[in-house]
Amino acid sequence: MADLNRTEHLSSPQSIDALKISGMALTAIVQIFLAALMVRIAYDIAIFIALSDKGFLGIDSLDYLRHARVLVDGAAGGQLHGWDWFGPEPNTMPLFAWTSALTAAISQPYSTLSLILFQSVLDSATCVFIYAIALRIDERIALPAAIAAIVNPTQIVMAGLYYPDTQFAFFISIFLFGTVRWLAMPSLISFLIIAGGLAGAEMTRILSAPFGFALFAFLLLISILKRQFCRPIAAQFFLGAIIIIAPLVTISARNYAKYDSWMLTPQTGIHLAGWVVPLVREAKDGTPWRTTFEAMQRRAHAQFKPMSNNPFEKSRQYTQIATDELSALGPAAIIKAWAFGAMINLGSPAIILSPPIALLPRTGFYETPGKSMANKMWNFLFHSSNNLYALFLLAGICGLVIVRFIQACGATAMAISASNQVALLVFGGWIAYILLANGPVASPKYRLPIEPVLCVITGAGWVRLRNRIPLPRSPIFRLR
Repeated sequence: MADLNRTEHLSSPQSIDALKISGMALTAIVQIFLAALMVRIAYDIAIFIALSDKGFLGIDSLDYLRHARVLVDGAAGGQLHGWDWFGPEPNTMPLFAWTSALTAAISQPYSTLSLILFQSVLDSATCVFIYAIALRIDERIALPAAIAAIVNPTQIVMAGLYYPDTQFAFFISIFLFGTVRWLAMPSLISFLIIAGGLAGAEMTRILSAPFGFALFAFLLLISILKRQFCRPIAAQFFLGAIIIIAPLVTISARNYAKYDSWMLTPQTGIHLAGWVVPLVREAKDGTPWRTTFEAMQRRAHAQFKPMSNNPFEKSRQYTQIATDELSALGPAAIIKAWAFGAMINLGSPAIILSPPIALLPRTGFYETPGKSMANKMWNFLFHSSNNLYALFLLAGICGLVIVRFIQACGATAMAISASNQVALLVFGGWIAYILLANGPVASPKYRLPIEPVLCVITGAGWVRLRNRIPLPRSPIFRLR
């Protein structure tokens, strides 16, 4: 009788429909992955044919390549011991150092191309996770969101550059998927997905660490407000905390052992003094970025004689002079600089980072003259020293305006759906955090971590704009 009952259950219309949906989703996942991979590999091959390896290299790429070769040569010669395996520089997080070293070891003559192809695979998987995130919200927005990810210029261009950003975005998509899954139904597996994604992101770029703790606090609050908090959920938070804290403790221990500092990264001081202060001053009175940058360098070397060779101590020295300068510049200038930075990060097209366009002879944005930041942006857009570059830039901005309009419609649709307002808070929190963390430093590359969210919202906006077409209603996500 038990077997008969099981057979009847499995052959019920609901079970058959569930199996059909699962089969369709699996087919869609394979198709999305392959479509995304074909687009990215086609782009990579085109860049390689046109520019060879240098078509994959940005400003900091040579440093990443050097770090990879140090690891490979050290491992081959038996020269790596203890913390040396975590990479030769504390600026680069271990996971990207290992990834780049592994691809270099596998194919030494084509180490750059190998990593780029690996990143194409990772970014194709990111497209799948974007589809899965959207599917968890509403099956109607899943395919449009996936298509947006497949053809997303920011993802395609960044996957073709030797940077850790694509790997970072991959882990971001994992923790976002785990989050929407947990919000729909709290479970240990969902929380492990969240924690695993955050841990991988931390080991790639330390930027995600503060948000991870804030997210845990937010999810804990949600579970209490929904009266779901109990011992199993408490165990989930405890285990998840161990998972995301372990990489941080390990990195901090490495830094203390090698540099006598418990800090996680030595980049803070140089970032503040070399980028934030000059851009805040430029926003305040129009002083060119390079003028303040050089002045900060002179001040640092004059105030600290000699400057420390320890990267963490050097960061402390730069932080000291930068915080003094920011205090003098005042909060109004800081807010203004952050607003300009957010505007440029959201509004600059990724096509300008593609090497065939980026390598065109021109005056860079930070070198463009202007009496104010707004005047500088106007001159960069409409008085460029290279007309072809300006044409691509303006065309890309026009395309982004259309996409941002679709995304605004999607965000509105999610906001009026009560069942998705909590997920929208997580999405909005992540976008706000990234924009605040980047501050006045602006480039399409800094937008990549929020692209998974933007693609999902694009899918919602597309459905919202096409609501005249009859589509099956989901009880989870209703776009009215």
